[in-house]
Amino acid sequence: MKNVQDALRKRQALLISAVITLLSVTLYVLFAHQKRMTDVNEGMNSLVTQMTTVFNDNELIADATGMRYQQIRGTSECGGLSGFKPRGDNAWAINGDNGHLDPQTGTLIARTQDLNASCMFSAAEFIRNKINALNPGRFDAHRYIIAHDASWFYWFMPTDSKVFNFSDSQMASDQEDFFKAPESFYNRLLSKDIRQKADSFTNFYTDKITGETAYSVVSYIYDLSGAEVSDRIVGYLLYDHSLSELRETLLNAFDGNIPAALMVDIVNTPTRKSLCLTQTCFWMNDVDTLSLSDKYQLRYSLPVYLFVIRDSSAWIAIILAPFVFLLLALGLRRRLNLYDIKVYSDPLTGCFTRKILDFIRERKAEFSVAILMDCNKFKSINDTWGHLAGDRALQIIAHSMMSNVRGKDVVIRTGGDEFVILLKDAPVEVAKIVIARIAKDLASQAFLVNGESVPLSVSWGVAEFQEDLDTALQQADADMYRMKQARYEATLTL
Repeated sequence: MKNVQDALRKRQALLISAVITLLSVTLYVLFAHQKRMTDVNEGMNSLVTQMTTVFNDNELIADATGMRYQQIRGTSECGGLSGFKPRGDNAWAINGDNGHLDPQTGTLIARTQDLNASCMFSAAEFIRNKINALNPGRFDAHRYIIAHDASWFYWFMPTDSKVFNFSDSQMASDQEDFFKAPESFYNRLLSKDIRQKADSFTNFYTDKITGETAYSVVSYIYDLSGAEVSDRIVGYLLYDHSLSELRETLLNAFDGNIPAALMVDIVNTPTRKSLCLTQTCFWMNDVDTLSLSDKYQLRYSLPVYLFVIRDSSAWIAIILAPFVFLLLALGLRRRLNLYDIKVYSDPLTGCFTRKILDFIRERKAEFSVAILMDCNKFKSINDTWGHLAGDRALQIIAHSMMSNVRGKDVVIRTGGDEFVILLKDAPVEVAKIVIARIAKDLASQAFLVNGESVPLSVSWGVAEFQEDLDTALQQADADMYRMKQARYEATLTL
């Protein structure tokens, strides 16, 4: 059977295996992608939580600094002007000598020796030390305070002040471009609408400290010295979200393992400018968004095409796909061939059944010679010795035929004791040699039934393929009839 339609079964097995493998890999990749998207959503929510925490901390620090500022100012504990030292750019500074910065205190740089600035330095230092004492390891180096009129700047980390000069500071000269006018102190303090409060964030700008694109979280330090509800401020408390800081925050949100295919950017919705936080944000499709405020939102995407290219779990499926395909193809091919054997094989003799003839006709399989054979005196064997003996005789005859043909030839039991042998690429002379071997083999067989030897022999007819299978079989049948007639006539003569 293998030689009859193995090529077809091979093609079928390859096609089915390819479809199954493709579907399996696709489903696996989609499932893995969805699972990764679940991890991505969790990580992005963690990122929003961290950034919201930064904003809330900034609000608390601003309120605490404002309260301490009013206390110090009201009790005249600002420390006077003695701490100011001249600094270049016609400025004065507390701990502002770049060559001898004290890392244990912050730095204040002012246009003039200003008592209010000295009060803010004392208040901010108190809050700075308190933060470090209550939250070890959580102190941020990105915070600083700007006076409401930009007359002074205070940095929690003194090294951040090294590059500052009033002459080239955009925040010092163009405050209106950076800061939104503050609302009432109590409205802001008691409001739970973080999105609205976060509208005070600045637009994107180039950070002088890092040289990177950044934006700043802005909270207000209010002037609470009067009895009336105030929207006046002493200064702005800023926390800088630079590109490197945002990328570090993103990395922390994913516990140090950002999915390789993930694309994340932060967008300033009014200006439509964006800042990419991952390796690339090119061609972001199927974008999900998370809002930080009405002014900023995070966009993220995990495209399937990038997931397949970059993610290890997808690569596992792709690497294993050829092996799965080959195993499926081999298994299916074997299964299909076994099915053919079951359908087309005669369970008694192991030859093909006559069903194979229809298959040969449909496929127009090319054979060169047809041989018809039947067992001589088979009916008498059945009548004399029974059907079990007849079945054994058929098995011996069939085995002799199959043993004397090549792998590409076909032996068919067409019914009862009738057989057809189809030879490929063989002339009639070869067919006659095959027949002679079969006849000789049967003559030498010791077929014993109840201890008695029963001779086995066959009659045959041979025909070359001139037109089609049926014509060749008819001609072989006529040739076999002539052989039997001649044998019958010889018997009468005797």
